[in-house]
Amino acid sequence: MNGVIKKIISRLRDIRSEEEKILEFISSLRLSSTQALLDIGCGYGNKLKPIQALGINAVGVDANAVLIQRNREAGLSCMTSEEFKQTDDTYDVLLMSHIIEHFMPERLLEFMDSYLDRLKLGGHLIIATPLNSPYFYDDFDHIKPYHPVGIDMVFGGSELQVQYYARNCIQLQDLWFRREPLKLTFFAGLYVKKHSRLPKLINLLLALLFRLSFGVIGKTNGWIGLYKKVAK
Repeated sequence: MNGVIKKIISRLRDIRSEEEKILEFISSLRLSSTQALLDIGCGYGNKLKPIQALGINAVGVDANAVLIQRNREAGLSCMTSEEFKQTDDTYDVLLMSHIIEHFMPERLLEFMDSYLDRLKLGGHLIIATPLNSPYFYDDFDHIKPYHPVGIDMVFGGSELQVQYYARNCIQLQDLWFRREPLKLTFFAGLYVKKHSRLPKLINLLLALLFRLSFGVIGKTNGWIGLYKKVAK
């Protein structure tokens, strides 16, 4: 019963998926066969697969060598972070999907700059990341949610920040906010089977309202930004 409720809620909440929007942003760039995309923190290759299916020259990079090997065995073009450091390739598009929230500010600055150094001038960066929520820290290694305004303060070429200065400059070209149903969180029945299933049933109802209202009865819980690298 619990598994059925989870599946129904998952289907009801998916009015327009994040993955769909990422692919839309990538498609809008109309990359040629000679241009290349780098999927940073590609993980299990869940985004790399549909990107390569579009006929785009896409490569993944990840710190987890085990995942990279699995991706290679599945026919995906991937490399480890160490292997990436040994190359000097540049890219037309960088994708950072659910990456930046895993860093403290000072580490994120160097991480982003190190990859933006490899982004061609006029190339694009796509960031997908969650916003703060009651369950943001459910993910064991989530560190800090970031907003588009914060990214712009450091990488937008302004002088609004006095502590962090980026080597590279990017400008926001487009922005999409992800929405999801309202839901109960801190109830034992959501985690332990022996407790009442009422919270799960209420969340099912909230997911249905979200669907019927086309996302109006819900909340914003993440964003995707399309940036362009410009001269500093």
